[in-house]
This record gives sequence, C-alpha cells and structure tokens, in this order.
Amino acid sequence: MNLIEIACPEGTLDETQRREVAGAVIANLLVEPDAPAEAVERAGRITHVWFREGRTWTTGGSGAAAPFVVTVTVPEAWREELSRRAMGAVRAALTRHAGAATGGEDPAVWINVVGVHEGSIGMNGKPSMSTDIVRYLTRGVEPSAPADLPDGVVIDPVCGMRVRLGPQAHTLVHDGRTIGFCATGCLAVYAQDHDIDLTATVRR
Repeated sequence: MNLIEIACPEGTLDETQRREVAGAVIANLLVEPDAPAEAVERAGRITHVWFREGRTWTTGGSGAAAPFVVTVTVPEAWREELSRRAMGAVRAALTRHAGAATGGEDPAVWINVVGVHEGSIGMNGKPSMSTDIVRYLTRGVEPSAPADLPDGVVIDPVCGMRVRLGPQAHTLVHDGRTIGFCATGCLAVYAQDHDIDLTATVRR
C-alpha cells in the first residue's frame, strides 16, 4: 500500500493543481515497464493521495515559501527500499505542478516515509502482513521466462518482472540455483512458500 498525505496551508493549491499533483505522484510510483498489467492495476487500487489544508499554519521565518509536509505510509518491511523512490515521486510532482521549492537554502518540502509494522496493516480491515499485500498484487500472475531472455536476466518467480542479476539484485540461492526478485516483498513471499529461513540462506 502507498498512502500519501500532502499537507499545506489553506489556499496553497487549487483543485486543478491538487489533481495534477496527485496524478503525477501515482504515475511516478506505478512505473514498472515489465510488471504484469493486472499487478500494476491492483497496485493502483491501493495507492492513494489526499490533501489536508491547515487553516492556522504558522511558520517561524519571515517571507518563507508555502510549506508542504508530506507523509508517505508503507509497510515497515518495505520502508528502506521504497523511501528514495517515494520521495523522488512526490518531489517531482510538487516541483512540476505546484511550483514548490524543493531545493535551496530554505526547503519548502518535507517528506517523511513512515513504516507500518507487520500485523498492524489492516487490508480490508483485517490484520495483515506485507506478504499478504504482495499476494494480493500478484494473484493470478503466472510468471514464465520468454525464449529471448538476455544473459544475466531472470524472471521473478512471484510477480513475473525481469531482474538483472548483479551486486544490487535481490537474490536467493535455492536448490543450487540463483533466483532473482524485483523487491524484498517478492523474495519474502517466495521464502514463505518454500519454507526457507532467510536468516540462514545465502541472499543479498
């Protein structure tokens, strides 16, 4: 899940700007060229952007630009991996559609990525784990390797995305072969399905 709350002083953005910022954030977050269409569609269903305007918003400095304080909520298991991407998506959207100053001596945009602990995620109102979300996203996906798969590239067995093997890849050695994953979430699901203890397995 990606829940993005954008707070700013009342009147900072009009309705058109809010819609443009929200659309750009979602578009930036859901760019996965190799992902199955059904997985991207489901990811869109659990990605939400909303705005909260403060009526009494006090900034200590004089002449400061209208501030934006953004909270991005994701499963804690994904927080470290998603933080840079989420910040970039929000920053780019605000820069392009809201004229927000995202650099310089006095920053006007603060983005906090907050992780929700395992079991404290309430998907459909029920206590859930990050792996439950991955299973929802990949339901019905049947990964298969195309005949023209380049050397050094493998197919994530959970979501079907292409993964280039290398030092930065998420990998797991299982039954004598190296398996690549697009993210730690898919790796965790695979480990659960195969009773693999990740603390005792060779992986990145």
